[in-house]
Amino acid sequence: MEHGRTYSGFRKGKYMFPIDENEMDRMDIYHKIFSVARREALHSTIFTQNYDKGPRVLDLGCGTGIWAIDMAEKYHHYGVEVQGVDLALIQPAQIPPNLIFHQRDIESPWFWCDVDSWDMIHMRMLAGSISNWPATYAQIFRHLKPQYGWIEHVEIDMEPRCDDGTLAADSSIIQWSRALFDATARAYRPLAYNPETGAMLRAQGFVDIKEEVIKVPLNPWESDPHLKDIGRWYNLGLTQGLDALTTAPLTRMSQWTKEDVDRLIANVKREVCSKKIHAYCTSGLLVGQPMFESFLIEHSKSPFKRPTARHFAALLSHLPRIRRDRIIQPSPFYPDEEYAVQARPLQEESLRQARQEAGS
Repeated sequence: MEHGRTYSGFRKGKYMFPIDENEMDRMDIYHKIFSVARREALHSTIFTQNYDKGPRVLDLGCGTGIWAIDMAEKYHHYGVEVQGVDLALIQPAQIPPNLIFHQRDIESPWFWCDVDSWDMIHMRMLAGSISNWPATYAQIFRHLKPQYGWIEHVEIDMEPRCDDGTLAADSSIIQWSRALFDATARAYRPLAYNPETGAMLRAQGFVDIKEEVIKVPLNPWESDPHLKDIGRWYNLGLTQGLDALTTAPLTRMSQWTKEDVDRLIANVKREVCSKKIHAYCTSGLLVGQPMFESFLIEHSKSPFKRPTARHFAALLSHLPRIRRDRIIQPSPFYPDEEYAVQARPLQEESLRQARQEAGS
C-alpha cells in the first residue's frame, strides 16, 4: 500500500502502477477505448492454417485479461488456445476453458514456453513497463512460428497534440506529460512512445511491418461521430487513471510530494475536460511477421561444390535459429547452380563465417 493505492508484490517496484480495483476498472475502460477506436476489431492478424488443433495466441502483460477472454470466447469453436501472462494475477476466476493465465515476468527468459510455437503474440499498453524493448522483441521473434506467426503491438502515444493553438504551451497537460515522461525514463521504463519502434522490429528480423495510427481526442470535442465516441471513452479512462499513472513515478523518481501531484492532477483534469481545448493523442498499431530469409549460395560465385551434409552442418553451427526441416534441396528455379538455405535473419559476418567453414 502506497499513498492509498495497492501495488504488485511480485518483482516489487518493477511495475510502477497500481493493481487495485480502481486500476482494474481503468484497464477495462481502455479495452473499450481500443474497441471503439478499432471499430470492434480485436486484432488484425489473419491466421494461416498450419496447425492440427487451432491457432495459439499469447497475450503479454494481459492485465485484467479482458482482451484474452474476448479472444478465447470469440474463437472457442475454432480450437484457439489463448494464454495470458502478467506480473500480477488479477484476472477473474471464471474464464473460458481454452484460456489460461500465468504470473510471469516477460523480461526474464521465457523458459515457460516453447520456441516457434505461437501464431500470434499480442501486447497492448506496455509502455512504462518494459526496460529493454529490443530484447523483448527478440524473445517474441524466437517464440513465433516462422513464416506463420505475427506480432501485434498496440500503444497510445500520450504526447499531447493540438492543430489549432487551443492547447497552450504552458498548459498543465503538457507540464504533466513532460514530468511523467521524464520520471518513467529515470526508472528506465519510459512511458513515451518510441517513434523508432518499427525500426526496432526490423532490426530483430521482423518483416511485412504495417502501422496504423488512429486519432484519440482527449474529450468529445470532435465533430466526427466516431472520433467523438473515442474521445468520450478516452476522457473517462484518462481522468480516472491520472492518479494511477502519475503518483508513483513522480513521487518515487522525481521527489514530488503527494500534495504537489494532486494539485497537478486537478489542473490536468480541468483542462482535459474542457471542450475548448482541441487536444488529442494517437494510438498506434504495429503488426509484423518473422520471416526466413533465403540466402542463395551461388555455385558460380563461391568455392562451394554441391553441398553435402558436412556443409549444412557447418552452416547450422552458425545459425542457431535455423530450422532443419526448412533446409531444402537444390532450388527448382536454379537446378545445379544455386542452393537455397532458408534461415532466420543473420548478420553479414555470421554468413561470411559460415561460408568460410563450409568451403574449408
